Amino acid sequence: MGEKRIMLPLFVLVALFGMGSWLGVNGIWMELPLTISSLPEAWSLPSYLAVTFQVANIAPILLTILSTWKPGKVPERPIIQLILAVQIMAMLLLSFFWHRTSIIGGVSHSSALLSLSFFLAMCNTTSNIVFLPYMAIFPMQYMTALFVGMGLSALVPSLITLVQGVGGSTVCVNTTVVSVVNETFNRSEVVQLPVESAPVFSVAVFYGLMTVLMCISAGAFGLLLVLPFVKKHHVKQLHSLASYSESEDTKKPLKDENGIDSSCESDIPKHIDERSRLSLTPQQQQSKPMPTLTFIWLLLLEAFICALAHSVLPSIQAYSCLPYGKRALHLSICLSNIANPIACFIPLFISTNDLKWLSAKSLLGTGFSAYIVFLAFASPTPPFQDSALGEVLVILAFIAALGLFSYLKVCIAGLLRNEGKRALFWCGVVTQAGSAIGALLMFPLINATDIFTMVQPCSR
Repeated sequence: MGEKRIMLPLFVLVALFGMGSWLGVNGIWMELPLTISSLPEAWSLPSYLAVTFQVANIAPILLTILSTWKPGKVPERPIIQLILAVQIMAMLLLSFFWHRTSIIGGVSHSSALLSLSFFLAMCNTTSNIVFLPYMAIFPMQYMTALFVGMGLSALVPSLITLVQGVGGSTVCVNTTVVSVVNETFNRSEVVQLPVESAPVFSVAVFYGLMTVLMCISAGAFGLLLVLPFVKKHHVKQLHSLASYSESEDTKKPLKDENGIDSSCESDIPKHIDERSRLSLTPQQQQSKPMPTLTFIWLLLLEAFICALAHSVLPSIQAYSCLPYGKRALHLSICLSNIANPIACFIPLFISTNDLKWLSAKSLLGTGFSAYIVFLAFASPTPPFQDSALGEVLVILAFIAALGLFSYLKVCIAGLLRNEGKRALFWCGVVTQAGSAIGALLMFPLINATDIFTMVQPCSR
């Protein structure tokens, strides 16, 4: 029973390590209420970022090819160290150059933000493929710690932006504009121009704080590598990274020294020591490999969830929320990300292996997502635009959808963790595949069509 108890220092270290997985990308999303109004892409900036993040999938794709070509030969620890180091450098540069723009194709673009976001996204997307398999050396309860850390990568920036005051209201100020009609006549008119409220501290300071957090995450991983008590919690794996399917040896009936058939234990390789067996539940010790159709369904479900949570909903968040005001966008981003780590804790107390329940909860999350998409389509005049009800509904929809998807991702990863490193590796692959498909679908819809319409401040 001792192996089942959570060791708090190890749990905290894993959570801090997991915080570095998506801190860069989440930090950029947290600042959108400020950067949208300061950079030339305006409301289209989230879709540009989403595509940039998905182009960065070239890194995990190459890693996937290498891992398939040379199974079991991809070193996880050096790759993780590289990921953390590149993120620290990119975030530091972002704090100085986030506002720099360039003319590309005759159009002004946020070249510094987008290029540095690309490097951050390469690290973040690759983290899904290497962080999850690395965590297979720890007992199951620390897998939850990793997802809590991933949630912290959104929670901590959210809390910082709440202090920063990103969601300050836009004030419309009457301004006299003088236009020259001809040499002898000038025309003046009074128009309302938007004036943004100043945040407590700047975007540059925010990215500087993100750099400090990345250093903390890198330090936590360093401690995971060297502390003796951490190594004592390492466990052996049920399946090799080299192959998800059973090996020929595990398919053959086993005989003990008395000639008795022990094939019921054939799913547990002989090299697993007694300490590893104690780390497994009785159900895990006797369980058979997951049916192939179940494995495929879980991967498809993971891909669908990630397409919505990582690409579709973030790409249209400005169109869904800004018609209700800047505060609606800010709170929907912050509160939904605060709900993320809370949702990751829930499987510690309420988990399920029932595919029907997982599918039903996915359908419920899809319903909340459909409401958000409907609001984006209805922009710039969505329902309840001039009432507090509309603002509350869109914020709650984002919290419910993204929180539920976070819970489901932990449950799916927990099921796949029991199938070994290879299953977790493919879980990371489909996570990125689903996110990429969602981004590639939304970018042309937002930037090449008139389906989504931006509302101009002070235009009503």
